[in-house]
Amino acid sequence: MSGSQRHTNRRQVSSQALAPDIQQRLVELGVPLLLTETEGRLALAERKIAAFERKYQTTMARLRRDGLPDDASMEMHEDFVEWSGWQHTQEAAARILAALPVTQETSIVAVAAG
Repeated sequence: MSGSQRHTNRRQVSSQALAPDIQQRLVELGVPLLLTETEGRLALAERKIAAFERKYQTTMARLRRDGLPDDASMEMHEDFVEWSGWQHTQEAAARILAALPVTQETSIVAVAAG
């Protein structure tokens, strides 16, 4: 078995298969890392979105509703694609951050009950 196959197999282990003390450590160590990484991604996405909003004096919501102007340049079309990506990143990061405290409490409670 190659190193990549062993790594893949380890990733497939269910958290329920781990001992409660290991599950607790996973939550204790993993949640802060995920929080830090997600907050950084959210901050970067918000900066990128704000730069596009300043550049084009509009919002992504307005562009999605009204479409690009008929005379939009190739640059604006390219920016729209990138802007959409940052918008998606922002929305995904916000969903993770909104769910994280609940996930952490639920995991800790489930580990303690197990």
